Amino acid sequence: MLKTIYFYVDARGNSPIKDFFNSLPLKEQTKIDAYIQELKNQGNNLRRPMADYIGDGIYELRPGHNRVFYFFFLRENAVILHAIRKKTDKIPLNDLDLCHKRKSEFEHFWNINKI
Repeated sequence: MLKTIYFYVDARGNSPIKDFFNSLPLKEQTKIDAYIQELKNQGNNLRRPMADYIGDGIYELRPGHNRVFYFFFLRENAVILHAIRKKTDKIPLNDLDLCHKRKSEFEHFWNINKI
């Protein structure tokens, strides 16, 4: 079980992930919420078909045609980095790059603030 699930927030205080979720129909929001709760309950034990490891420390939740990207932080926490509606079999490179960028930003911010 995870202690906390964080949502990425940019330097201006905006949460693009929450904005994406709020733009979806209620049925899809409910499904994503259920997947996030399952992530909290199972943590790193969550596997396909609900979740998958995509590389470089980044995982994805797979609710329907949506993908929610996250990474584990300090063992007991997860950080949700990005979310998309998947239209092709492969995850677009620009979305993967954005996940890596946000992960680095979060880790850098954490290291600065813990000193």
